[in-house]
Amino acid sequence: MAVLNQKSVLDMIKDFRRNWHALCDSERTTVCGADSMLLALQLSMAENNKQVKLLAKKIIYSYLNLLVNSKNDLALAHILNIPDRGLGREAFTDLKHAAREKQMSIFLVATSFIRTIELGGKGYAPSPSDPLRTHIKGLSNFINFIDKLDEILGEISNPRRCKFICWKTNNWNKFWKCSSGQK
Repeated sequence: MAVLNQKSVLDMIKDFRRNWHALCDSERTTVCGADSMLLALQLSMAENNKQVKLLAKKIIYSYLNLLVNSKNDLALAHILNIPDRGLGREAFTDLKHAAREKQMSIFLVATSFIRTIELGGKGYAPSPSDPLRTHIKGLSNFINFIDKLDEILGEISNPRRCKFICWKTNNWNKFWKCSSGQK
């Protein structure tokens, strides 16, 4: 087992030596021992893990914030395509234009569009030329996911036990945290 771990570390060091230029913009090279290289590798991996944790927090807070405040277009922008639903820049732009035209939040436009599709009937259906029609599947997945999250949060037996504390960062984002530790 120790031989396998040593081999994988040696392979990582070899890869690092071969591809170091991709990680560093400097033309200057410093020759280090294996210990220094391993330390640099560990620090790099720790920094990546920290970035992933921050991104995960941002995504979770954005979902919760959208559930609490359906007019928060910034929260929606963070999570519209997470996980991947095929809703890229074009879908967000189409939603933004429709929201501006109808003077509604982006989330409410998406919800309204999907609900009219689900209701069916000629009287409710959006026009065939509506640019949101190309994003029906992704928008439907997004709205259904938000509905499920809302249903899960609604099942908390005693909402007073789960107090939401709001704080602002950079005067833009509101983050919500469950102070009771209840899941």
